[in-house]
Amino acid sequence: MLKKLSIVDLISAMQNQIEENTGYKCVDSPVNEPSPFYYIEFVNKEEANTKTMWCEKFSVLVHVISEPNTGNTQNYDMITNLEEAMTEELQLPEPYTVITQVEAGVNARQTDETGEKHTVILFELKVCYGYNIK
Repeated sequence: MLKKLSIVDLISAMQNQIEENTGYKCVDSPVNEPSPFYYIEFVNKEEANTKTMWCEKFSVLVHVISEPNTGNTQNYDMITNLEEAMTEELQLPEPYTVITQVEAGVNARQTDETGEKHTVILFELKVCYGYNIK
């Protein structure tokens, strides 16, 4: 029996990779979190099977929150650090394999009411969870 990748395992792997490679905290909820930090928001999951593999495509938003009233430089640096951190293949538990891992663009950029700069970046990951063998 095949077991699909848990959303919790995916988000956890992303949080670990982002924290290790950027030096900033990465959380799953921004409530009462002092900036600067990243937080991850799961958006979508859909089947993406091929002729030989059982796969799913995950869409995940990563929010980049920089300190209030510090201009854009810190936010831009955090975006660059995030992009570099996500160029390394995500380390998932066995038996899952990352097939593709791409940044799909910046979805939004704004200044929040608190003065924090807030950028939202979409990442799409295709994960194999088994092979279709005849």
